Amino acid sequence: MSVFMNAMRVVGDLDDEFYRDERQRDVWNEAAAVGFQLFVWAGLLAGAVLPWAAGIAGAYAALGVLVVVLVISSATIGFARQRDVDLHATVTYAKPRSAVALVLYALGAVGIVARLVTPTSDGPASMWSGIAVGAVVGVAVAAIAIRGKRRRRARFEAEDD
Repeated sequence: MSVFMNAMRVVGDLDDEFYRDERQRDVWNEAAAVGFQLFVWAGLLAGAVLPWAAGIAGAYAALGVLVVVLVISSATIGFARQRDVDLHATVTYAKPRSAVALVLYALGAVGIVARLVTPTSDGPASMWSGIAVGAVVGVAVAAIAIRGKRRRRARFEAEDD
């Protein structure tokens, strides 16, 4: 077992006697899923509001909150993937809740950039060119991620057949 999986087993206390009762385990897993979703939504909402409501200090706090949401979400997805459950291969993201999450994330990201990025001595032109380059890189990364998702979905469907 990998270091990551061992760490996740310790974090989740998965060897506890509590998990031996199947009903308890199922109910707890559903409760944990609800709790995880609540954590993600609260983090996205805080990340979207803080930069606009609390200025520079709020932007730094929002940056920290969004990074924590990203790290914990990635660890959760990674844990499932290590146990042969690929969320990205089976989930459809074209849902209203995905759009709301994306809007909250974008509001937070724009707020953080607006509060923390100040024009350099070269003037606002260099700042906007940096933002443009970042946007192009972001779009490229998104395209690569979408392509990977399509491959995983095709592989998942091929395994089902």
